[in-house]
Amino acid sequence: MDDSDHGTRRFDIEFRAVNEELQRVRHALRNWLRDIITDERRAYDVLLAVSEACTNSVEHGHRGDGRNLRLHAVADHEQVRITVIDGGTWRVHQSPPTTVRGLGLHLMRALVPEVQVRTDDNGTVVEFAAPIPA
Repeated sequence: MDDSDHGTRRFDIEFRAVNEELQRVRHALRNWLRDIITDERRAYDVLLAVSEACTNSVEHGHRGDGRNLRLHAVADHEQVRITVIDGGTWRVHQSPPTTVRGLGLHLMRALVPEVQVRTDDNGTVVEFAAPIPA
């Protein structure tokens, strides 16, 4: 899962689009981030935002169909970039966000400085970029 190359650290994991896989993905990413971001609070913010993207992919992009998702991360001395790649079909919310549901993207953007979401016929890609504190 982890590969170091000229000061660049990489992490890749593929997982099925089912809720039971999310804990394994969070655990593996948490362990990788622990060596990348020494500020525990910042590492937790990144972990929470990425976990939300993975959960959204399972629930909304795939609706638990069990197909594969990918999470790719790369870090250098300055920043960590994480990408969640989902080949499912986007489902637009029919109701406005509530205090309980529909706030995932707002949460991700509050936790990580740079979040981009791209959706097309091939699925959804969520990209995160966060500076690594000195």
